[in-house]
Amino acid sequence: MMNKILVSALVLAAGSASAAVLDIEYTQTLGTEITMVTDGAVSEDYLSGGMQYKALGGASFEAFCVEIGQSYALAGVQSYTAGSFGSTQSRQLQGLFSTSYGLLSSDLDRAAFQTAVWEITHEQSAQLDASQGSYQFAFLNADSTAQEDTAFLNKVNGFLDAADSYQGPAKYQLTKLQHQDYQDLVTVTAVPEPGTYAMLLAGLGLVGFVARRRQRAG
Repeated sequence: MMNKILVSALVLAAGSASAAVLDIEYTQTLGTEITMVTDGAVSEDYLSGGMQYKALGGASFEAFCVEIGQSYALAGVQSYTAGSFGSTQSRQLQGLFSTSYGLLSSDLDRAAFQTAVWEITHEQSAQLDASQGSYQFAFLNADSTAQEDTAFLNKVNGFLDAADSYQGPAKYQLTKLQHQDYQDLVTVTAVPEPGTYAMLLAGLGLVGFVARRRQRAG
């Protein structure tokens, strides 16, 4: 489960420093294997899904890969710096997380969601379609069938269609985690609802009121 306090702290640090650093350690991936086709080259049995990390101090969070060309760190604590995405990728990733992230309930869902992230960050054509273009994907396991493959691609493209057409408010704060030697990542923290802000401000106002009364009483 993503630790919102951890990621929020990173976002605040990124806003005040050009190279905010987070030391994290990979623990596991919740997902399943897929086949990936990149400019005619086939990569089979690639574990795709939500990558689980633990920061120094023990807080855990989930991230997704945004860089296929490098491997991920399997062991040890690694230092990542906070970065950002271009406007188009930021809009599409925000749409993806805002419409679909909260609905993920299985390893297959997470594999499809990760595939949608890759399509957004790597596809060179204007069309977001996991079965066409320079990046193509397929479901693969020991018992996979053509029907399951189609269902997987439909799930991915459903995520992508929802992401590209989303025009609602940003439900998450996106953070890009960058590393020179390992895959860059994207992780998010939920943006509080307007009502939550109102309750927070009201609570702060009440605290201030009580403090003033105590000062007068003293």
